[in-house]
Amino acid sequence: MEIVFGLMVLALIILGLRNRKKRNKTWLKEERFEESGDWIDKRPGERGAYGSLDEEMESNRLKIARQSKINDLVHEIQAWCFENHPDYPFLNEEQLKRHSASCKSMVAGLFDQIEQLLRGREPVIEDGLLPQAALHTGLQKILLNFAYNHFPKLLDLEIGQIQRFDLLTQTLASRMLSGIGK
Repeated sequence: MEIVFGLMVLALIILGLRNRKKRNKTWLKEERFEESGDWIDKRPGERGAYGSLDEEMESNRLKIARQSKINDLVHEIQAWCFENHPDYPFLNEEQLKRHSASCKSMVAGLFDQIEQLLRGREPVIEDGLLPQAALHTGLQKILLNFAYNHFPKLLDLEIGQIQRFDLLTQTLASRMLSGIGK
């Protein structure tokens, strides 16, 4: 009886492998078009060449990663302001939301400037610097530390470009601190 059971299991394994090969061949032969009529380069779970679906997923992943970096830096800025700025702990909820939104837009602009700087373009620096103070320097250090940790290619730039980037973070820090309480 055990021999018959073993032979039946062996026959089922062979039959399964044969059907699997047939199914793989028919799956490769079927038409591979999306509903829109575009050719599907690759399906989920399929190995092979880099396809258009992968490009879309990669761009979504990069957008999410960028937004995560922006949120992380804004949280660092808010924590630093809460500890160091004398007026920040006394802001109401409306002012905190407004400051958070303005910080997010400024940080997104900073990331755009960093990407342009890494491509060889000079950063755009607004005129009208506020006087340098200890608070400005502390926030500038937070911005520079985050930028150099998340964009290590900035360290490979020439001295003049690094100085321009330093000036950019200085103006950004003064703009962020001037927006507190408004």
